[in-house]
Amino acid sequence: MSLWDEWGVKHMVTVCQLDRLHVLKAQTLQKEGYEALRLGLGYRSIHRINRSEIANYIKAGVAPKHHVGEFRVSSDCLLPAGFQLTARHFVPGQWVFVSGWTKGRGYHGVMKRWGFQGGGSDQHGHKKNHRSAGSLGQRGIGKVWKYKKMAGHKGPDPRCVNAKVFRIESARNLIFLKGPLPGYKGSIVKISDARGKTALKNLHIRLPYPTFVPMPNVEYPVTLQEPPPQRDPFLYPEQPLYQPDD
Repeated sequence: MSLWDEWGVKHMVTVCQLDRLHVLKAQTLQKEGYEALRLGLGYRSIHRINRSEIANYIKAGVAPKHHVGEFRVSSDCLLPAGFQLTARHFVPGQWVFVSGWTKGRGYHGVMKRWGFQGGGSDQHGHKKNHRSAGSLGQRGIGKVWKYKKMAGHKGPDPRCVNAKVFRIESARNLIFLKGPLPGYKGSIVKISDARGKTALKNLHIRLPYPTFVPMPNVEYPVTLQEPPPQRDPFLYPEQPLYQPDD
């Protein structure tokens, strides 16, 4: 969908929902050998899960979940079982990592699947080979190397993209992320805090640590949006034009 800021700039966003996201278990270094949080998303009928999984949900004090995933965290970020994570965990203007599986595109050639240039010639007896892959290897080897880029099934493939949080809505636990995300409408994606070079873009933002915990008797705004730039982006005379030094 599209959203507009205070200056009237259009932003293309993708809406994600944190549907009943609860902590199921904290993986500790003493028991499991690594530190992580196991989270459950959505809801699944009790008739579609086995007894061992029911026992884990009863121990956590939550309803059966549709999807379960793990997030690697440090020891000071281990949350108790049954704790609910909301959209307030993210701050508008924050950069995050979004990972998921792309759409299945079916069988395609090398030009659409791998971005080959194509354009084979009609000379030397070769006809109608404008979209062909061309040579597959070297002379004398007599084999096709593994992972050779050839025609085949395109997608679904794992993808991880950078996305910026444009708006959050706490009433329905909605997160508005700028740009496209991998997968179909309604598919499950994994949103985590940015790491590496992307995390340097969040140094000017005060992020909740380890997560947002509401204070009692305090009212919080329902919708938060990224603050607009101070200067009007459509007022071009205000932007200085620097000429290169002669």
